[in-house]
Amino acid sequence: MSGKKYKFGILGPGKIANRFAEALQTLPRAIVYAVASRDGDRARAFAEKFGVTKVHNTYQALAADPDVDVIYVATPHTFHHEHALLCLRNKKPVLCEKPLTLNKKLATEMVEAAKTNNTFLMEAMWTRFIPAVVEAKRWVDQNEIGPVQFVQGDFGFAAPYHPEGRVFNLQLGGGAQLDVGVYPMFLTLLILGKPTQIKAFANKAPTGADATTAALLQFPSGALAHIMSSVVSDSPKEAVILGTEGSITLHTPWHKAQALTLKKNDGTTTRKEVPYESNGLQFQAEEVIRCLDAGLTESPYMPWNMSLLMAEVSDEIQRQCGIVYPAFT
Repeated sequence: MSGKKYKFGILGPGKIANRFAEALQTLPRAIVYAVASRDGDRARAFAEKFGVTKVHNTYQALAADPDVDVIYVATPHTFHHEHALLCLRNKKPVLCEKPLTLNKKLATEMVEAAKTNNTFLMEAMWTRFIPAVVEAKRWVDQNEIGPVQFVQGDFGFAAPYHPEGRVFNLQLGGGAQLDVGVYPMFLTLLILGKPTQIKAFANKAPTGADATTAALLQFPSGALAHIMSSVVSDSPKEAVILGTEGSITLHTPWHKAQALTLKKNDGTTTRKEVPYESNGLQFQAEEVIRCLDAGLTESPYMPWNMSLLMAEVSDEIQRQCGIVYPAFT
């Protein structure tokens, strides 16, 4: 594929950044060019692993680097707002790891900064660009299953309990809803839009973070959705969309599915295999490149209003469950 090669800067070389860099290496128009970390050893190890040209000791230096075309913000949830604003104010396009930030207020500030600086910003909801999810949305839009009546999705895994670690620590944005609950929540909002009612419940870890969270949502059409997330229990990780004329199943693990099934009420069943190379994170990077090529400041497939809606719904789920992030109330 011809065209400009985009030099990506990595802000925070943690676990997800390593996976993103692996995916970038499959794209002919992407270069893992620079990395910044407050931990010099970590940054140098990342640079050696991925052949990175530049290593910065501060995030400010990365944001100011004139050779960097776009920055992937991969720090813990509580730092997304601060680090994305730093990049946007330096007019650096930003792909920010999900969730965009901790609440709608902060998300709105990030979007306003993107507007003010006329600079690209997208939440890294990579599931939106997984081919099986794209196909499921196409089937819904083409009325293959009739009007949607119900969506169900789950994402649970059993993490070891470390109170100071990212998963359970409120100071780092811990908890099931923000960590993995965003996935089934996103799917329901993608398919059904903004809910009119939400009923949410959570079991809490000793730290006060939500260990398992479930919510029932109702939408203007009357359709319902049930979503569940957990950081203490492994779940099937399947998603089902039910319509009046049939159903769509995104097979496990649905958030990065490589197969989906369309089942009609007349008994006909179509299973579609949608395999892909690498880990699936490359598709969101391809979208960033497509948008930057076109001079866009937001993606039409993962627009700002979707990220703001996700933040709004998450806020309400957390409010009902009594999940409070002390530094961000």
